Amino acid sequence: MQVIHKQSNSPLVISIPHSGTDIPQDIAPICNLATKREHTDWELQELVAPLSETTLVANVSRYIVDVNRFKLRTGKATQPIIPRIDEVGNQLFNNYPSKKKQADWLQRYYSPYYLHLENLLNEKLEQHEKVLLVDLHSYDDKLFQTSDIILGTRKKQTINEELLAQLQRLFHEEGISTQVDIPFSGGNIITTFGKRPRIEAVQIEVPYSLYLEGHSLHEERSTALQQQLIRIFQKVWM
Repeated sequence: MQVIHKQSNSPLVISIPHSGTDIPQDIAPICNLATKREHTDWELQELVAPLSETTLVANVSRYIVDVNRFKLRTGKATQPIIPRIDEVGNQLFNNYPSKKKQADWLQRYYSPYYLHLENLLNEKLEQHEKVLLVDLHSYDDKLFQTSDIILGTRKKQTINEELLAQLQRLFHEEGISTQVDIPFSGGNIITTFGKRPRIEAVQIEVPYSLYLEGHSLHEERSTALQQQLIRIFQKVWM
């Protein structure tokens, strides 16, 4: 994982769990490298690089370990942290990892992400009365009946209504439409940290069309979005 702008004095922390494309060398031999990995949040690290907010980025592909998934709970179905298939149903691994390997991968990639994010948030709480965690994602809007910014709140459980309304207003002032929780209500990251005192958490999903050309940044659209995000994040809680 990687931290950007750790010394920022902003009360905001950005988490980017799904932009990683790395497949560790010791894991690659059991991967089916012919599978698709299209549902990656392409270039989000590069998108937010000009912003000054402290940002935590997962480098390992979500198709190896997905750090935004919930751990298995008795009696409840959940998507696996270590996925089995790609988006069209092909097996991601020639041999799905044993329970021992799964435990090792979680220890190497999943748990450290939460520990590192917790430390960053605690450092911010030493400086500010409240902290906003933005779990940043993107989505292929060709596959959904919307191209809005999606604000995931776990049915408004992770962020207070006043701050959510402010975020919506700030996006709308920039000419960007939003909707809440549909089709993405948020994953384990905002669920984990949004329950904690003095931390507000929201999952923000950016449509590909707003900043990408293929898998790369579209120069004009991405620059425009960067400036919009800078203005939005600077005004939060003002």
